[in-house]
Amino acid sequence: MSILLRLQSLFSIFGHYLSFILAYLFETIFMIVFVMVSLIAVIYLFRKYMARVQLRIGPNRVGKFGLLQLIADSLKLVGKESVLPRGRDDMPFRMAPIIIFLGLIMSFAIIPYGSLYWAGSLTITDSDVSVLLLFAALAIMPIGELLAGISSKNKYAVVGALRGVAKDISFEIPMMISVLALVMMASARTSTPLNLISLVSVQFIPYGIPQIIGLGVFFIAMVARASYSPFDMGESDSELVAGHSTEYSGMRFGMFYMGMFGSIFLGSMIVSILYLGAYNGPFSGDLGFIYLLIKSGILVILAFTIWLSVPRIRIDKFVNLGWKYLLPASVINLVIAGILTLGLGI
Repeated sequence: MSILLRLQSLFSIFGHYLSFILAYLFETIFMIVFVMVSLIAVIYLFRKYMARVQLRIGPNRVGKFGLLQLIADSLKLVGKESVLPRGRDDMPFRMAPIIIFLGLIMSFAIIPYGSLYWAGSLTITDSDVSVLLLFAALAIMPIGELLAGISSKNKYAVVGALRGVAKDISFEIPMMISVLALVMMASARTSTPLNLISLVSVQFIPYGIPQIIGLGVFFIAMVARASYSPFDMGESDSELVAGHSTEYSGMRFGMFYMGMFGSIFLGSMIVSILYLGAYNGPFSGDLGFIYLLIKSGILVILAFTIWLSVPRIRIDKFVNLGWKYLLPASVINLVIAGILTLGLGI
């Protein structure tokens, strides 16, 4: 039983239609709360981890072990004045951070979360083409970055937005070819290979093992999507101030900031689902959600290690990495997937 049906049974005293409306409403609220708490936890983890790497203590003043520091910072951002540049295009400028956050929330709504004890399946959206829905939702976020850079009428923001476009074109194609290889392998075992739940269910052996090349290409592409070091070409503070978010302040800047950390956590969950078996494991009927969080948490730590240890890549080498190395590697991986599927029947 899914969490939706559990909630509907709790509200059944209000009648069939009203109980489902309330169940959908509360399910949406729970998901948004989960996303916000996850973002706060990921940011706190990053600040603590970065502090330890740099032989510092990190947040330690507000709350036990500094656990409430991020809540204090969020309240500070909400209370700050939002300064608007004079020459801006008003509507795109105001809408850009909302579009990025909307794409993030929609992506989290499509993720299959597995099961958790009494609550049952925590998956919110299940569709035969959920793979396409997920990457369509992810494609919304770069639109917000582009609108933010162009509408600011700031040369640094425009250059940052254009670099973001170059980044997306360079890395989206290898990433999608890697996903195509997964769909090809899954099509031999299920009639709905574009369904994320079906992709997980057929991973008796995690796809990261036979498709180690695809795993590497996809993970690098997801790191590049999140735009943190060494792939922060669009927001490089030593050259472009803050890239497309240069003219933003207050809570609007906070939405860009949370969107970046949300992309790290979301990308880790997507890699776990596609290549590491997601919620598969012993007693996954009760602990599937826990398995997914553990696998995603390990990938988040790996992403933070890359962020803190690898220097920024020059823009031309950054783009060449996508076209000259990841693209051929993804095509080779696609050929290998075809051989494994058609030749060996894996």
